[in-house]
Amino acid sequence: MESFREYLALRLKHELDSELDILQRSDDSMLESDLMTNTFHIILIDDDLGNDRWGNEIIDKIIIMTDETPEAARVPKIYYSAGTSIDELKSKIKHHGNIPCVTFESLVDSVFERIKSRYFNQS
Repeated sequence: MESFREYLALRLKHELDSELDILQRSDDSMLESDLMTNTFHIILIDDDLGNDRWGNEIIDKIIIMTDETPEAARVPKIYYSAGTSIDELKSKIKHHGNIPCVTFESLVDSVFERIKSRYFNQS
């Protein structure tokens, strides 16, 4: 995640003259508080949380809570994995609608393009 953070920060600064601020959590203990007190531009959900039943429940909870929280409902989400295929990712969360799924290798490009198109290409 550190390489992702560094590369995305450099790209945002260089191409969009924008700063990067990442709030990273490894569980759901602060999820409700985070959603109510922060403004997010994108929400990244790592499939590594879902290696067991508990992890899959956390992934579902993140998606449901972001959809139900007015401050976060319209924030784009990306579901990603370093070791799970795109087809498997899509299958795991298809019950949540059309959330983009990407590999870790394409995560920086996907996040950058989503931020750029949503927040910088407005006329």
